[in-house]
Amino acid sequence: CEVPSGRRVACSGPGTGEVNCKREGCCYTPDDPKMPCYYGNTELLCCSKNGQFVILVAKEMTRPSLDLNSVYLKGGSGAACRPIGDSLDLLVFKFPVSACGTIKQVEGDSVVYETKVVATRKILQGPRGNITRQSYFRLTVQCRYNGSASEQLQANVLTLAPPLPATDKGDLQIQLRIAKVSLLEGGEGGETEYNSWYLDSDYPVVKFLRDPVFVEVRILGRTDPSIVLMLGDCWATPNGNPQSNIIWNILVNGCSFAGDNYQTVLHEIATASGLQFPAHHKHFEVKTFVFMEDSGRHPLSGEVYIHCHAAVCRPSAQETCSPTCRPPSRKVSDVQPMACSPQLTFLL
Repeated sequence: CEVPSGRRVACSGPGTGEVNCKREGCCYTPDDPKMPCYYGNTELLCCSKNGQFVILVAKEMTRPSLDLNSVYLKGGSGAACRPIGDSLDLLVFKFPVSACGTIKQVEGDSVVYETKVVATRKILQGPRGNITRQSYFRLTVQCRYNGSASEQLQANVLTLAPPLPATDKGDLQIQLRIAKVSLLEGGEGGETEYNSWYLDSDYPVVKFLRDPVFVEVRILGRTDPSIVLMLGDCWATPNGNPQSNIIWNILVNGCSFAGDNYQTVLHEIATASGLQFPAHHKHFEVKTFVFMEDSGRHPLSGEVYIHCHAAVCRPSAQETCSPTCRPPSRKVSDVQPMACSPQLTFLL
């Protein structure tokens, strides 16, 4: 019941007493005369004796959190099927068990009413693939009446089983790897730390949608302090083939892909990072997503592979090799190596 006053949703009117309020499964406080009876911040699924569904949907029911604006009753679009109350954290549906597309079944001496609460997904469309960063959500609620008692609910958020690990290597000694540690303790402004890594035995790495993935691309086997690693395009595929027809851009010419609503973050590497050759490394952060079918209804899979093109640049009077999103033409090595990630699996 510890819900800030500005985020509460009224359970009943101002004149409701504490006994009646708690009988409805709600929270009561005498300190708020305008809204003494309100819904708590946990899920409430109730079948009332007068034949009403009461369904409380909290945004934290999934990870990443639900976009409550996308939640609705499947099969019901009338005014009675819309939420009766909402806040930044909660939605409350209350409607007759015979309304809003409810399915009725008779099982022996009992009557069972079933309804579904679902959420739409925002689909991002790219030139060669579609993705989403929103969870699949479907809540199934059942009310069973036998004349004297009621039973309720089952709720599921589905996930994919982790597939077997897979790797791919580039032509030159360039490695792409994933950092375990995300934020440097005590760092200013959420400084990112890259010093702990997933091993081959850890793959596939399992992440929730919109979780950050911290990626490093680095040159191996070179000790020339004058060369600089430059990233070109980085992209993701739903399988281990970097030439897949379905891709999602992560970086374009070393810059964040402008068509993404969670754009890739490029992290600068300080000279005091502790790396022997900081210019041989590039760090960036991607928010996890899943590839979708063209229809936008189902995911292609829970697998995402990351690939990058890179080049080695040697600074000169005409070329600084400094990262920029509008780079001038520059002389780089003729070889365009490609680094590919081990498999990442994202939970839906």
